Amino acid sequence: MGDVPQNLFTGFWWHDVLPVLGFEPVLGRGFSRQDIVQAERVALISNRVWQTRFGADEAAIGMTIRIDDEPYTLIGVFPSAANIYGTDLWLPMWADPEMLPRNHRQFNIVARLADGSSLTEANAQLEAVARRTEGEYGAKFDEYEGWRLVAETWTDVNVQTLKPAAVILLGAVGFVLLLVCTNVASLLLSRSASRQREVALRAALGAGRLRIVRQLMTESALLAFLSGGLGVFVAFLGLRGLTVQLPATLLPTTAELVVNGSVLAYTATISLLAGIVFGLAPALHTTRFELQRTLNQEAGQSTGSRGRRRLHGTFVAVKVALALVLLMGAGLLISSFVQLNAVEPGVDTDNVLTMRLTLPWNKYEGSAIIGFFDDLTDRVSTIPGVTTVGAGTQFSPGVFSRSQFVPEGGEIVDEGSLPVAYLTLADEDYFETLGMPLLRGRSFTTRDRPDTPLVTVVNESLADTYFPGVDAIGKSIKIGSPDDELPSAEIVGVVADTKNRGLGSASQPEFFVSLRQADGVNNQVFLIVRAAVDPRSILDDVRAHVVAIDPDQPVYAVQTLDESFAAQFSVQRFALVMLSAFAMLALALAAVGIYGVVSFAVVDRTRGIGVRMALGAGRQEVTSLMVRKALIPLAIGLVIGLGSSVGLSLAMTSVLYGTAGVDPITLAIVGLTLASVAFTASYLPARRASGVDPVVALRTE
Repeated sequence: MGDVPQNLFTGFWWHDVLPVLGFEPVLGRGFSRQDIVQAERVALISNRVWQTRFGADEAAIGMTIRIDDEPYTLIGVFPSAANIYGTDLWLPMWADPEMLPRNHRQFNIVARLADGSSLTEANAQLEAVARRTEGEYGAKFDEYEGWRLVAETWTDVNVQTLKPAAVILLGAVGFVLLLVCTNVASLLLSRSASRQREVALRAALGAGRLRIVRQLMTESALLAFLSGGLGVFVAFLGLRGLTVQLPATLLPTTAELVVNGSVLAYTATISLLAGIVFGLAPALHTTRFELQRTLNQEAGQSTGSRGRRRLHGTFVAVKVALALVLLMGAGLLISSFVQLNAVEPGVDTDNVLTMRLTLPWNKYEGSAIIGFFDDLTDRVSTIPGVTTVGAGTQFSPGVFSRSQFVPEGGEIVDEGSLPVAYLTLADEDYFETLGMPLLRGRSFTTRDRPDTPLVTVVNESLADTYFPGVDAIGKSIKIGSPDDELPSAEIVGVVADTKNRGLGSASQPEFFVSLRQADGVNNQVFLIVRAAVDPRSILDDVRAHVVAIDPDQPVYAVQTLDESFAAQFSVQRFALVMLSAFAMLALALAAVGIYGVVSFAVVDRTRGIGVRMALGAGRQEVTSLMVRKALIPLAIGLVIGLGSSVGLSLAMTSVLYGTAGVDPITLAIVGLTLASVAFTASYLPARRASGVDPVVALRTE
């Protein structure tokens, strides 16, 4: 495509997917039935490829592009919202379904439910199809025994990995909202004390309690709506920055995140509910008074109320409990990440650059593939700063290709089926480049050729699992099933385990076969380069050598080995950053709220403080008294929060690594942190109360 070759992630369809997804092409058209049946050489591209490679030129439609050195006609451009899973190129399926063996049909079906139909009804019909298929083909194909067809919604399928983090963040947002609301309710309750004379005057003039409550609730609702509007404005400003921080794999499409009508409706509803729920208690307390006594007060003067103090104490307990739960969640994630980062990956990740190349079958086959990589690795090794260069079909932490095998003379763990392990094709410099220690035996050499006996190197997990108590060197494994014609491979080396499925997973059995002996069986190979300098700095030189060998060959999936491991938990890292931010905000809100409540208590008890000091109480005694009274709801909140945190710990077990369901160390640290902040927030206004002049205090009523 164009002057510079580019590798594009490609999807194949038997029908036009755009109407099913509810989209229209930006330009041109989608696939027609004729395109599919006749396997026409037509293609659709993603919106971003149209923008970046064709400059958003409408004349691109009808243009001939070359895919795998074959001409295709460009017939349409996908909308940006339909750029699914990073797919940039869409082609008609290359074969009719009936041409493919029934036990090798691994396809995804995308459908839209008819109006009035439900997912339950669709699954009932699919179950009938599955049972009919099992009855018709079950005797011939074992795969159809107990076969099922289950439909799921597009959202459920695509957010499985996102759900745990999304639930955590949604809970955090809810807790922060509750904290803000309790703070506002506390302020409204404090303000109600100074408004009782105003409310009493309204009552004296004939206003009923319901009417007064309605007025106060209207004020609360207006405040809530204004706050919600401000929140939407801040969200609008911050959305772009948030989008930049989102991991690339977080969302299944590239649809633009916007503040739309649904968001506005949701915000309005939440704001209204918050205004009603958290404005009701202060409004009711404001209308509870003795009319004559309140009217006799001076303007702005307040009278303490045990009910109001109890409600203030309740708000403090709620704030402390909510803040503790949020801090506990952030603490657990931090603890999990610290332990993940301490895990040894089994490879040396420093200064290693990886990239993938896919050699077209119509141009390279058999020994030509290994010849290409021999030439390339020789050229790349001459780049200044490069120390070693290797090649392999996969590498930790993202191994994916597996194979059955028979451990001759070894143990089969499950007698019901053949063992399966990850199978990696690698050259002789693969292990050194990745920094994988060779524990016993030897690695591959250039003497391992297609005409020499097949050899294999296994990892420690495979050796210990299938050859327990004996040295695996000299043993053999037969790749595939016993009926396959592949020869047995002698184990010539054992390498240390790597975290081949990510830092959070146990090492899995894996065996390696020489790329030379595979003789071009795989055309997709990773080039792995270790450098003494920043690995990204040599990328242009590597590309130049690729172009020198084959100008039409692109490199793709370029990333460092550090980035490969980091990408394994990018969603969890994003959740950690967001939850930690929410936890710090919650801690600040709780501190401010506690400070405000205790400050109100000081004002409310000014005369009582003056009486105590007039009777001889010292500043330290007054301070201790106020702090003790403040610590009662704090202690209640801590107890409730600790209990809730235990439940949170158990609920988060599935998203944590190396952290027990209940982590006492994290619990203790979080509890002490919050208790210290809460004590400080209580002590400062209490200390200020001890400095009140008794004469001034006694004149407050």
